[in-house]
Amino acid sequence: MLFKRALLFYSITILLIIFITNNCKAQQSFQITFNHDGKNVLGTFTKPNGTGRFPTIIINSGSGANDRNGTIPMEGGNVACLYPDLLGDTLRPYKDLSDALVDSGYAVLRFDKLEYSYPTSLGAITFHKLWLPVESAINYVKTRTDVDTSNIILIGHSEGSSLIPYIAKGRSDVKALISIAGPRTPLDSILSYQLNSIAQICGGDTALTQAQTDQILSYFTIVRNGTWNANTPALYGIPPSAWEEYVHVVDSVSIHYNTVNLPTLFLGMGLDFNVPPSELTRFENEIICTNDFWSIPDLIHYMTPINNPQFSETVSDTIVYWLRQQEIYSGITTYKKESDFFTSFPNPFTSALNISISNKKGSAYTLCVRSMIGQELFKLTDVLESNAFVKTMDFEFLPEGLYFMELTMDGKQNVKKIMRR
Repeated sequence: MLFKRALLFYSITILLIIFITNNCKAQQSFQITFNHDGKNVLGTFTKPNGTGRFPTIIINSGSGANDRNGTIPMEGGNVACLYPDLLGDTLRPYKDLSDALVDSGYAVLRFDKLEYSYPTSLGAITFHKLWLPVESAINYVKTRTDVDTSNIILIGHSEGSSLIPYIAKGRSDVKALISIAGPRTPLDSILSYQLNSIAQICGGDTALTQAQTDQILSYFTIVRNGTWNANTPALYGIPPSAWEEYVHVVDSVSIHYNTVNLPTLFLGMGLDFNVPPSELTRFENEIICTNDFWSIPDLIHYMTPINNPQFSETVSDTIVYWLRQQEIYSGITTYKKESDFFTSFPNPFTSALNISISNKKGSAYTLCVRSMIGQELFKLTDVLESNAFVKTMDFEFLPEGLYFMELTMDGKQNVKKIMRR
């Protein structure tokens, strides 16, 4: 469990990107449209300044009528109860995430959901129309000459995480998947949990809320069984036919992630009320296609601290770090994978760890071992004795656990995980 889960601290990950972000702040944004099931989807495509083709990330947002920025006015009694320090603020997590990723060299497409753009004129509602605009978004970015079509990445936030593996499963043009605060528990159960918890925490009518959640669960039982009929009402404006297709897809989210078998990163938020941290554990117990499960402490569902409206760049730093480990590099920098500079073996190790460093003889390097919260536990500054140098280090003083080993050489910082057992 410890090997698969880690708390990634900003002071570590910033070392991986600081040498490229200083000169990458300029961005170009384009207001774009693409068609999906007869409706124009409105969005923003943002890329770094410069020419060339950029790896491109498409953000699939969470449930509800979200705009492309994920705008959330923090107001009302529930906010005052759950997030009193954010009351009166406005969060824009998707815009902030996009800006941070573009600063690191990736292009990003984010878009308004159809129920936001067409609140009263959406027309006939189907599962495909309402929940799968990302399919049309992928087709759109592939028409752009500034997109590296061999490196298209899908980010799913919250409910959006449940859909991206299903979308990717039917295609051959998606390179990687990233789940942020994604639920494993089915929608009706998560919704019931949220409503009952709010009533209990914030002093609501728990009996009335329980009656409402019982109705929701009963409705979805009918939907799953396929026993609905023409008299079955819509729920939240969505007909049972669309819900039936939705639950058959989303209930099998772990199966879809395993079946599509793409490089996948799962991020959980440590203070998430909407999708509690236990959901990341459920994925961890079911997913076999990846070992990359990261829990980021002290953040709520919207990727901010509980007492500060500022988007946490720990989220974007983690994503950028992970993408580079998958050799999905930005379009504005050269970057050598950590194994090009050094390797360590065996890993996990018991006491002694061999460090292999390849570079020109006489090159200066600094080797540092840090705890998962960034505390420096060991540091060595030396020069290479040969072009291919192997040094045996005794780390018996380290307790069993997971650590970051950081090598600094030629102005570049490279970090890898090591484990003592």
